[in-house]
Amino acid sequence: MGTIDAIQLSHKRNAGIADTASNSKPGPVGALLRLWRAYSALASKRRSRLALGELSAEQLKDIGLTEAEARREAAVPFWR
Repeated sequence: MGTIDAIQLSHKRNAGIADTASNSKPGPVGALLRLWRAYSALASKRRSRLALGELSAEQLKDIGLTEAEARREAAVPFWR
């Protein structure tokens, strides 16, 4: 599991019930909510990857990543 995936999983666990309560909205409201959630998830991943690319070597060592791993993850397109 990648670093970004772990961050996303912990975010979803913290969201808890609020995340599942609005999934059942019918019609255009439900579609807009799903679209907003998809956009929010992509934007969050992008922000995390950009922040990862700005960390120093010491900070990367603290979280258990090499500079090459951080650069590789930061270069991943936002839609992945």
